[in-house]
Formats: sequence, structure tokens, C-alpha cells
Amino acid sequence: MSTATICPPAEAAAPQRFAVVVSVPPVLVDDPAGLFAELARLDLPLGEYVVCGSAALYVRGLRSRVGDLDVLARGPAWARVLSLGVPPSVALSGHGLVVNHPTHAIEFVDRWTPGWPTDYLIASADLIDGIPFMRLGDVLAWKQRARRPKDLPDIAAVHELRRLWNGDDPAPTCTPARTAKTDWRKAA
Repeated sequence: MSTATICPPAEAAAPQRFAVVVSVPPVLVDDPAGLFAELARLDLPLGEYVVCGSAALYVRGLRSRVGDLDVLARGPAWARVLSLGVPPSVALSGHGLVVNHPTHAIEFVDRWTPGWPTDYLIASADLIDGIPFMRLGDVLAWKQRARRPKDLPDIAAVHELRRLWNGDDPAPTCTPARTAKTDWRKAA
């Protein structure tokens, strides 16, 4: 039996020093108003906030634009929001506090609407491009409860996606092998 020793090249053996300057965390999610970039710049601690509402549809391609961000924050994330220098006010719903970002259309809340536990929404968030978003099934359930006129196209978009995912679409010309269908009532 022979043994071999692998040595790194000489230039790899000496430690090299690099200056790394990072001003804004990288964000792949984009929008014309720069809302996601601003949210990333705030560097809220992961596991302490979640983006709720329609932005969770936008990031999944179910909306063509996003007008604002609704961010549920707790603990250290909420403390960072308070450091923006905008005093919190009572939410329009009367449920919790809200801080409106001073320069961007980002609304931070310390609790979501009644019936939605903060800890659950944050813990169950889907991480997309480094940003936690409310689960799609939860967005659907929330919008179905609210059922505001502006929610109706969003509800229809999620139902259409569900229909496509479940394979309820007309048979394509070339039929690929299908996998088991997802029962959204159980998955949500």
C-alpha cells in the first residue's frame, strides 16, 4: 500500500488578506421602488420578522407589481424598526402597533391581524432569496377571510396556481409522468 500526500500550491499555502466592503446585503428579489433592497439594508435578524400580505404573492410571480411591504417584526427586529426614529402608532385595525418607514413604502407591525399568531407566521415563513415570506397557503387563507375587493384577483391567482400544481389543467400534447398531487387543504 502506498500513501500519497497532496500539498497545495505554494501560492495557496500563504494566507492572503482581502479587504471586503459590503454596504448593502445582496438581494435577488427586485422591484422598481427598491423596497426589498431597503428591507435588506435594515439587516433585520432572520427569524425575527416575516414579509406578509401581497408581497408574498409578488415574489412568487402571482402579481406583476408590489406597491408596499407589510413586515411583521418582533424582538430584536422590532427594536431595529423602532430605531428608525418614527414613533409607533396604533394600527388602523386597532390591533397592535405600526411604524411606517420614513422614506419607503414599508409598513412594520408588531402583530398581524387577529387570529394570526406572530410566532407561527415567523416560524413557518418560506425563505426566498434570503427574505422570509408568509406561506402561500396562509396568504390565501388571510385574503379569503378579509375578502376585500383588492384581494379577489390575488385569491383567483393562488387558486389558478393550485389548479396547475394539482394537475387539473387540460392534458398537454405530450403527457409527462405525473407525481402525486398535493392536497392544499392539508398542505396549508
